[in-house]
Amino acid sequence: MIEWSERYEVGIAAIDGQHREMVDLANRLLEGLRAGREHDELVETLRQLVRATEHNIATEERLMQEHGLAIGHHHDEHQRLLAAIRRFDLRLDAGGLGSSARFLHEWLLGHIDEDDRPFAELLRSRGVT
Repeated sequence: MIEWSERYEVGIAAIDGQHREMVDLANRLLEGLRAGREHDELVETLRQLVRATEHNIATEERLMQEHGLAIGHHHDEHQRLLAAIRRFDLRLDAGGLGSSARFLHEWLLGHIDEDDRPFAELLRSRGVT
């Protein structure tokens, strides 16, 4: 479980809000697994997490285009994540749900530090907040 903190903020309100939602959903899924929640509820939480992740990627890609930022590595990371999350539906037992939630948690935290923080710095230098 990860408690949201300022450490994960990049300084762009829309992106920070989306990241926080993604962390909250991953935490809810992991907690639900530990508590033995109903399978259908867990699957729906995973689907919400996938939708939130897709929305975040669309937002970041739109911002890249709007501000003329050609960040190939960042875009490539998004494409790799989209390919991975589209395979989540293949295994929706408890083990698959847990590994999917952990994967997104770990990916998100690494992505914030390695890709989103420098990207957000470029956006802020162009007046985006």
